[in-house]
Amino acid sequence: MDSSNNPNRFKVAGIGLLLLFVCFAGRAEASSHFQEKRWELRAGYGYQYTNESRPNNFQILSLLLSLSVPLTDPIGSSFYRGRWEWMPELHLGLFTHPYVRPLFGITPLQFSYSLEPWGRFSPYVFVGAGVLRAYINRRETGSRINFNPQGGVGTRFRLTDKMSLILEYRHVHMSNAGIDDDNSGIDTHNFLAGISLKE
Repeated sequence: MDSSNNPNRFKVAGIGLLLLFVCFAGRAEASSHFQEKRWELRAGYGYQYTNESRPNNFQILSLLLSLSVPLTDPIGSSFYRGRWEWMPELHLGLFTHPYVRPLFGITPLQFSYSLEPWGRFSPYVFVGAGVLRAYINRRETGSRINFNPQGGVGTRFRLTDKMSLILEYRHVHMSNAGIDDDNSGIDTHNFLAGISLKE
């Protein structure tokens, strides 16, 4: 594999993510729903599920700060009526096994579909992708820069008009997209709880 193009490939990917982030930030600012944004804080535990080719069994503690901004009016009908939201996120994490090392990341391209409330419950699904910096230095990924396509499901449980509790499951994949020859990646199950505050 010719690694000479790897720095350029990463620069192009980074510039692309930045441009899309600016685009959606502008769209959110222009939205008539912008005043309905929510700040959300999640914390939880993730573990690499068993894979005989990647037996390191990574374990991660995560703290996630996100902003949830409605992009559409409610659409659809029946039980699946809901709206699309943009959910950029900051990820602070800590590998606790097979070693203790920090992890930092930003996920600017993340979108959720939030259903209209079912009583006090508001279920949602989401998908996203961003960039992580972590010194893994194993065959899973030899690069300190990695990408994190992810998706999950969750629900908010309304406590007051402004405050809700969050319960969430997400699947996260970490790999370097070919920046380094070692790139088998890490796949984790993550279980999170948190709080949502509406402005």
